[in-house]
Amino acid sequence: MIDWEAVRAEVTGHLQALIRIDTTNPPGNESEAARYLEGILRQEGFDPLFVESEPKRGNVLARLSGGDEPPLMLLGHTDVVAVEPEHWTHPPFSGTLADGCVWGRGALDMKNMVATNLMVLLLLQREGVQLNRDIVFAATADEEAGKGNHGPGWIIDNRPDLWDAPLIITEGGGSDFAVGEQRFYTCQTGQKGLCRLRLIARGTPGHGSMPHGDSAIVKLSRALAGLEGAVFPAHISASVHHFIEGVASRRPAPEAALWQQVLDPTTADAALRDLPISSTLRRELGAVLHNTASATMVQAGSKINVIPGEATAWIDGRLVPGQTAESFTDELRAFIGDEVAIEIDQYTPPLEASSDTPLFQTIVEVMQEREPDAPVLPYLMPAGTDAKHIVPRRPETQIYGFMPYRQQLGEEEMALIHGHDERTPVEELLFATQVLYEIVCRFGGLISRVQY
Repeated sequence: MIDWEAVRAEVTGHLQALIRIDTTNPPGNESEAARYLEGILRQEGFDPLFVESEPKRGNVLARLSGGDEPPLMLLGHTDVVAVEPEHWTHPPFSGTLADGCVWGRGALDMKNMVATNLMVLLLLQREGVQLNRDIVFAATADEEAGKGNHGPGWIIDNRPDLWDAPLIITEGGGSDFAVGEQRFYTCQTGQKGLCRLRLIARGTPGHGSMPHGDSAIVKLSRALAGLEGAVFPAHISASVHHFIEGVASRRPAPEAALWQQVLDPTTADAALRDLPISSTLRRELGAVLHNTASATMVQAGSKINVIPGEATAWIDGRLVPGQTAESFTDELRAFIGDEVAIEIDQYTPPLEASSDTPLFQTIVEVMQEREPDAPVLPYLMPAGTDAKHIVPRRPETQIYGFMPYRQQLGEEEMALIHGHDERTPVEELLFATQVLYEIVCRFGGLISRVQY
């Protein structure tokens, strides 16, 4: 029988060690974290593979051999976003253990899952578990910068022999949430696409002392003003449909009827406004029901006394499954008018995996046994994960986001991701390790239940 108290201490130690390695991206420096993981794996009898896209941008993979069924990968990235240390209670790269939590950048996104995945693989090896498929551990670089030039995308393009992973569990879901008194868990089955673009206004340059009525800045300002309060048409993806149906099935009849109205594009926005839910959930549902466009940067002019001939704004666009760059720019044009040009800088399509698969059902079954009163629902993530670098290259891949996590501070807890004082409770780190270990064992053909 597994000594779970010892596991608690061990997985906590691995998370602390990973947090103490500063992998802020840019520049990344993920090689140091990959070397740490490589060393642990080698001590445990694995033959890990360490690969760099360029110096200091390292990835590590390891495999536990099993039967002939398709391999399952446990995937996590080791890079993190930047911090403002002066706003933290404990230093962000200290891995401090305080108040029952591990504190530091990456504690929730996503060195906690990297440590958990590592622990699951180590337990499978130590327990001599024989599964019907290989289990692959991957800790990769460069997720946070958006373009993924040094992580899974680079590996698939340059070392395709190392990437045999038609089934993947990674970040993006798994946390619980409540609607009224009813709790649910999410399992990410899809994520919105990315369409980053520039709005460019051109006008007549001139001296600041002589306005002329053809200002690039004014044209751009009018276009951006059109985005204020803009609501794009509703698009109901399969993941959102199943999510709404799942919530509605557990709510009282009058409220359930409102949830059903969210599934009709013609009534979705009004019904969403009337639902008795938190502002956080309402905002998130609004994001996954629509394409969205956020103005994030503006550039114009170089001197106070010169009217510039060009002004540019950068737009972070996110697309619902089924939408394309072309359909998105058509919707955008309706709000910004015709005075600006649109140039696309970066596009990755929206992604969606079926919830009617053996892997998804295994996640549901294990969670039903652990948390029988909190159903698992398919979930569309408003942002992105490494899936956006994988599926376009390997379209057959099924990727699910599931890091089981019980929020102890309420919905505001997820605001710690990319925020100040990021931390994760040790109790949830152990919970995730236990749940993911059982999911892997069950999906791999082990019938007997894990004992806790």
